[in-house]
Amino acid sequence: MMSKYTIAMVAALGASNVAAFSATIEGCYSSTTGLTLNSTDTFNSAGYCSTQCLALEMPVMATKDSTCYCGPTLPPASTSTDNSSCTTQCPGYPSDKCGGTGLYSVWLTGLTYDVTNADASASDTSSAATAKATGKSTATSTATPSVVTIGGQTVVVTASSSSTGTSSASESESKSSSGPNKAGIAAGVVIGIVAIAAIAGGAFIFVRNKKRREVEEEYRRNAAVSSFIHGGKPPSSSGGASSFNDMRLDPAVMAQRRMSDGSIADNQDYSRRILKVTNA
Repeated sequence: MMSKYTIAMVAALGASNVAAFSATIEGCYSSTTGLTLNSTDTFNSAGYCSTQCLALEMPVMATKDSTCYCGPTLPPASTSTDNSSCTTQCPGYPSDKCGGTGLYSVWLTGLTYDVTNADASASDTSSAATAKATGKSTATSTATPSVVTIGGQTVVVTASSSSTGTSSASESESKSSSGPNKAGIAAGVVIGIVAIAAIAGGAFIFVRNKKRREVEEEYRRNAAVSSFIHGGKPPSSSGGASSFNDMRLDPAVMAQRRMSDGSIADNQDYSRRILKVTNA
């Protein structure tokens, strides 16, 4: 059987979960004006603080480390800072944010969302200025001082990280620009290949035309020689053989002719024309 203490703890945890579910983050502030310290708990969280503030019917709460604040109004609007400045995790629930250095995480408990801001006080003005200065110093914390000598005097110069990043970018750009132009090299290679192909094609055409002219010239010479030999008549056969036959080689003629030794007619070549010169 559950004791009264166990039942009370279960009820408290159930109420804490409901409150944490309904609570919404409003922003990060450097002041708690309009709010009152409610409690301090080692396991503080947004759920725990909302339970305390809802019990008092307060629509606004603030958390910072292990402290919980409740109130009817939001802190002054002039003390509001960037939400990313509140980075401290709540000790009772790390997913919740419980302020930062001199900053408070402000929440709405869900009782009402029509809440106004409290009026700023003199301390709020100084705390806001401190928060802004802290943010600027945090942003420039990466600056690296260097000592230089100008005109015989030693001067400390601080170079910000942004300028370093710019110079690094400039150096990388200069390195990339000083490198070889891959597009230009590729274009040169393509042009060279095209030029070589054009030269090879021209040489091939020249050699082919030259051989064709030599064949034609040889054919004209052969035709001229054949025409001269055959009396101006082209040969009848493709082999270039003469169409004239020597009658002396005909067997029928040879059989009818009288064989004689020393005949002048037998020594005459009838296949050729003989130029005869006579005295008029």
